[in-house]
Amino acid sequence: MNTFKENNLYEIIKTLCADDYNQLLAKMNSDHQMINEAADALHKIIFRERKNQDDLVKYGKTSKGRQRYLNVKTGKTESDTTHSIVKYTKKSYEQWSILIKCMLYGLTLKQTAQEVGISKTSAFAWRHKVLEAIKDYQEVIELSGEIQIDETYFLLNMKGPWAGKDMPRKAKKKGAPSLYRGVSNEQVCVLVAIDEHDQVLTKIIGQGNPLKDNIQSVLIDHVKQGSHWITDSKSAYVDVASQLNCSITQVPPRKHTKGDYNLGIMNSYHSGLKTWFKRFRGVSTKHLESYLMWFRFMKYLNYQLELGDHAYESLKYAISNKISIQTSDIHKKPFPIDIFRPYQHLS
Repeated sequence: MNTFKENNLYEIIKTLCADDYNQLLAKMNSDHQMINEAADALHKIIFRERKNQDDLVKYGKTSKGRQRYLNVKTGKTESDTTHSIVKYTKKSYEQWSILIKCMLYGLTLKQTAQEVGISKTSAFAWRHKVLEAIKDYQEVIELSGEIQIDETYFLLNMKGPWAGKDMPRKAKKKGAPSLYRGVSNEQVCVLVAIDEHDQVLTKIIGQGNPLKDNIQSVLIDHVKQGSHWITDSKSAYVDVASQLNCSITQVPPRKHTKGDYNLGIMNSYHSGLKTWFKRFRGVSTKHLESYLMWFRFMKYLNYQLELGDHAYESLKYAISNKISIQTSDIHKKPFPIDIFRPYQHLS
């Protein structure tokens, strides 16, 4: 796969010592044999990884010889792939495995389509099915301890087949600036919170400068009372922290620290996020939150797993996660903000 060489994978492999290289080679040979021998590997992975199968009992075979199950709670029959992202595809384990690797290595849709052996349109659909499956990976239950909180902004983007159809403005050229100076309603506000345990909460909270109510609506169910916040100087954070019984330290404008506190971890996260987004040459605001979750997912992989385990663990999680989504659902996804709001004066 020459494209992977271009992403420096080959160069990384060449830096391994002999023992590590041989272990990697043995694992790759083992995985390759498993892929080739298991014609129904996707079905086996789904059934193995789904832990709560108590409601299912065997109920004959499908017309294609697959095991059929009866859900004793709903009275409905289902197969292994019911409520999975592979339900509506007939492609192999190996192709889905390659797709995951393409996503992890940052390949374009065109490159991904070539590697997997599918069309560019299918590559887009598969990518978004995987994103839907991984979006709840280690979903934040409660941030606690010392929490850095700050917002970042993405320019409203309406790229896609719907562009120009009942849209509030004509499509822009790639890289075109905002119509307004500074923070405006044409910019999507994304709230990011990171606690001392490396939990990350990411959420679109509106347009332009964040409102107190929008901040509170996101944090109220995800922040433990008594936590200590480090934020910038926006007064909205003071009000919300008080409402949620949390203490707060605010870093003054044009300063990097206040006493022993700073927003270093947050600034690093934002910087990495913006750099990572550049590879896509524009992401539709319709799908922005999915890409935010993708970046968070990759951060968690780096926190918890060895590099060599990323692809397999990602595939295993995405394939087995219970979710029902069709390609039509991806295109019908609504925008998370009011896309007409910034351009009302133009009408």
